[in-house]
Amino acid sequence: MRIAWVIYGDIGQTTGGYIYDRLVVEGLRRAGDAVHVVSLTPRGVRGVLRGPGLARAVARLACDVVVGDELCFPELSGAFPRLATRLPRVLMVHHLSSWEGARSVRNDTVQRLERVTLRASDTVIATSQTTASRLAQEHAAHAVVAEPGADRLAHNPNAHRARAESDAIHLLFVGTLTPRKGVVTLLEALDLAAAQLPSNARLQLTLAGDDTRDVAYAAAVRARIAASPWLATHVAVAGLQTDTQLATLYARSDALVLPSRFEGYGMVLTEALAQGLPIMATTAGAIPSVVRHGAEARLVKADDAPALAEQIVRFACDASLRTSMRAAAEARRASLPTWAATTRVVRDALDAAVARAGRSAARRR
Repeated sequence: MRIAWVIYGDIGQTTGGYIYDRLVVEGLRRAGDAVHVVSLTPRGVRGVLRGPGLARAVARLACDVVVGDELCFPELSGAFPRLATRLPRVLMVHHLSSWEGARSVRNDTVQRLERVTLRASDTVIATSQTTASRLAQEHAAHAVVAEPGADRLAHNPNAHRARAESDAIHLLFVGTLTPRKGVVTLLEALDLAAAQLPSNARLQLTLAGDDTRDVAYAAAVRARIAASPWLATHVAVAGLQTDTQLATLYARSDALVLPSRFEGYGMVLTEALAQGLPIMATTAGAIPSVVRHGAEARLVKADDAPALAEQIVRFACDASLRTSMRAAAEARRASLPTWAATTRVVRDALDAAVARAGRSAARRR
């Protein structure tokens, strides 16, 4: 099968959506498909003006199917309706961009362009059941669900057992330093927790992820750390990590903390579970459907620093709680999705889209 895959920028970027697209594309290529990645430069909502040019570029590739990442909705809204009906149009939705923003004139424009893109799509693939359900409710769009795999990183099951109970409690955040990830809230929660911890409790936090996507917010994160003597000596900003480095950080950590304001799925959650890590996160988006509150996870409302601080203190002070949460996380490992399974679901959806387009073309002849 010949596939055109439309994204913004380099498919090697390290956010969850790009990792998903890259691993599925690699899986399709290993299976024998020819995947041509069409890389666009983001232009915001003005990208709709490039839709006709994108349609012509995709048509010249003579592919069997085109897949567009929803992030490119401005260009796709102008391109998908212009493509020949015999070319199936597949929309890959990690989550809609409009779900991240508050109501505004700009977000109304985003929603309008997203509606156009969804209506012009022959097939929609969602990366979580939560996203699929919301698409059905808000747009009457039926989506095939292809959850991300959790087996990307090497697993060292004995790494945590080698650590002494007297070691500091190591918390790990993995994600971009952007407002949606709630990093400043996490720092505020840590500052609150530090004041409640007994003198013999030691706590460390590592922030791992891209700190260049929102330079102003990353600066605010560093300023918040510098403003607190406790944070300045207990928080490390590690920046982007290779897969090997990230696996090492997971192995050295006691829990993943993800204080996001919204997640369409949250790949780091299942990757952490695959490493046997307990989770402290929020109830935002799909998170409550990915991890189980009261078992391997403790969930609080987004932007609630005091509630998150309370969970951090409980985790740091209760060894039996840490043990039970880790056991629950390790028990999830065998049931987590694999990238091979994810790729099969996507491939089956593309096959079905191509077959439907072929039947429609035959009826028109």
